[in-house]
Amino acid sequence: MQLFPPHLYASYVLAAAALPATLYAQTPALAGQWQFQTATGTTTTNGVEVDLIDTGILDITEDQGSLRATISWLDERGQLTPPRTVNGTNGPAGTVFRHGGKRVSTGRNGKEVSTDVTIRWTLQAKGDALSGERLVETDENEPKPVTGTRLRERYVPPVLQAAPPGTAASATARGPSTPAERARVVRMANEAQGDPLAVQQRDGAWLGAWIEAIPDLTFDASMPDDWLSTAPAPATRAALRFQYLASVMAFQIEHPEQARQQGGRDLAGMQGVLCAYVTLLRQDKLNRSAKLDAALAARRQDRLPAFLATLSGRDASIEAGIKATSSPSGDATARRIVALGTSDPRAMDWLDILSNRFGGRMAGSDAYTHAAQWARMQLQQWGVQAELEEAGQMPAGFNRGPWSGKMLAPQDLPLRMATPAYSAGTRGVQQGLAILGPATLEEAQQRSAQFKGKWVLTGGENGGGGRDGKTIHKPGAITRLLMQAGALGTIQSGEEPLYAASAAPATWATLPTLPDIKLAAPHYADIRQRLARGEAVTLEFDIRNWFYPGPVTYHNVVARIPGTEKPEEIVLIGAHLDSYDGGTGAADNGGGVATMLEAMRLLALSEAKPRRSIMLVAFGAEEIGRKGSFAFAERHAGELKHIVMMLNRDGRPGAIDGIAIPTAWRPAFGRVEQALQDIHPVFGFAATINDVPRDASKAMNARSGSDDAVFSLHGVPTPKFTVLGDFDYARVHHTVQDTYDKVLPFSAAQQYSAIAIALSAYEVANAPEEISRNGYYRAAKAVQ
Repeated sequence: MQLFPPHLYASYVLAAAALPATLYAQTPALAGQWQFQTATGTTTTNGVEVDLIDTGILDITEDQGSLRATISWLDERGQLTPPRTVNGTNGPAGTVFRHGGKRVSTGRNGKEVSTDVTIRWTLQAKGDALSGERLVETDENEPKPVTGTRLRERYVPPVLQAAPPGTAASATARGPSTPAERARVVRMANEAQGDPLAVQQRDGAWLGAWIEAIPDLTFDASMPDDWLSTAPAPATRAALRFQYLASVMAFQIEHPEQARQQGGRDLAGMQGVLCAYVTLLRQDKLNRSAKLDAALAARRQDRLPAFLATLSGRDASIEAGIKATSSPSGDATARRIVALGTSDPRAMDWLDILSNRFGGRMAGSDAYTHAAQWARMQLQQWGVQAELEEAGQMPAGFNRGPWSGKMLAPQDLPLRMATPAYSAGTRGVQQGLAILGPATLEEAQQRSAQFKGKWVLTGGENGGGGRDGKTIHKPGAITRLLMQAGALGTIQSGEEPLYAASAAPATWATLPTLPDIKLAAPHYADIRQRLARGEAVTLEFDIRNWFYPGPVTYHNVVARIPGTEKPEEIVLIGAHLDSYDGGTGAADNGGGVATMLEAMRLLALSEAKPRRSIMLVAFGAEEIGRKGSFAFAERHAGELKHIVMMLNRDGRPGAIDGIAIPTAWRPAFGRVEQALQDIHPVFGFAATINDVPRDASKAMNARSGSDDAVFSLHGVPTPKFTVLGDFDYARVHHTVQDTYDKVLPFSAAQQYSAIAIALSAYEVANAPEEISRNGYYRAAKAVQ
């Protein structure tokens, strides 16, 4: 559960605790001004949980024998947030400051969600050192340490410098665009159509800085903007993207009533681009692009809006399908890959099997075990060497069965709900009254007799993991009390679509026993309001989650096409096979595994015999800490220095349309561009050059990243594919809506991606040039 940045707590409603001040001795050593640090929450991604650390200023004074604290936080500019003042009460572990307030979070639909919280600080001082803990009581999180140092001089915020006129600044640092600036943008959008290269060189830097600085006009990255990377030359791409930017901004300026319409902005931007493209063709025929020619043809036929819709990657448009075609590549194997991939597309067949036959594939589940065995069998049937390699163990096995919930009284109403993986099921169909849960442990202790046989509505908001905000099952004090009191289960509010991640037990002996229900926010609010009015609410739940004793071993699927000349050098392609199981793991990451498997099929059936080896790894347990990739790196430690690059697929389904690479790799990926030329009327592929050394130490980030991050830490280059399409990944990611039907409209894009992966792996593995790591990472940061 992530608490939002400290300045959002400014709306806290202060509520001083009222414990007897005479129970414990005063601690005047706390008096003074302190600079402190503490965690304001946690964030969890891919099973890695880290604290979010913030700094503040604590000003404690004595007031008629008691202590009073003023708490302010420091923002990124060293400025103090509005202070809150709260009285202290002495306790056995130090002085306690308790206040209530609001946590404000932003949901998937952009709507703000406000949750009541109670925060307790327990502080003590020894000389100039401050220590203690900060606990969000209402959410029952683990207490977070507070450390600090006494300030000898009072903290004075730095004076902020005003941004110079004409420079890029944040929206808060300068006001709206001026009439002169808006006129200049409209003028340059028109001028660029007549001389794109010259106007871009003259005004490109200014336009980019201006868009960053102004708060009243915005530019959101869009599909046409991404698609312009298919233009043939870097200078052409830069000029056309500048034209797109200028045209989109000019559209907003001239048509403010339509400024929020993405379709109108895209159409205006592409109209400007095509005018500029015609000019570029007159200047030099080498600027010709088959993709832009197709867009021109669509404009001549009054089909440009339909053409733009095709860039979404969906199959609804007439241009979207992949038809059997040949490749202009000079390499016979590359031509066979394209011919097979376009005449016999199978990527969606593999996704159907993964998501509809096996379903959600949590590490430690039967679904994962069977999916790994199937993937190995399928690869072997294509003639590829494939094995299962142990990647780790779960202390207990878990399988998810069907689940349902409904209100029985005062009305009959089906409930939308979910549970995290490894949550306890019900004991068959169970009915009971609903009851409001306690806000604090003290309240829970006072009301413990009320919870027997009840469904308990708890606070906080569903973040996908376990009830106590953890990725490992570890009941907090209130949960333990509810278990002892005989509660039927807890119910927590959740934004839809409901998250359903995991909170696995550490041992068989510590299996969860109290069902952890995440209920759709409208249902939760309705029940809570009924209870507040004194109505009796009867609920029924049937949750068929079940466990079996471990340890349960899970595996990576490792497949290899041996190289003919340099078999020790490896091009590694990978995707994680596991998924959360609230849905069926179709987008995350069945679509990624399916395209990788299809790429290996195309390579195998095209009888690819590259100079270097090509290896596929379907990793286990990525979702719970990238455990499969760590296990692979340990087992294959001797091979890591020979992996020339790792190409990963984990993210939104869509058409791979490019990759960012160093200049030295340009010949190999130039051949990929040639092989993919014209095999689809809209999708393209363009390698962009980035020679800035990467920082491998920043690859492992709790908020993002996938299995490729583990290889980055070992110095293996991990170039990123770019993806074209409008798949709403945020809506399905780790939710109950991650199902096959959400990916099905992107079938052509998925097949195109499989072809692009196969050609990328083949052309790099077969490259006559050396594929060097030199300069890819900052040398000091790479772990060898």
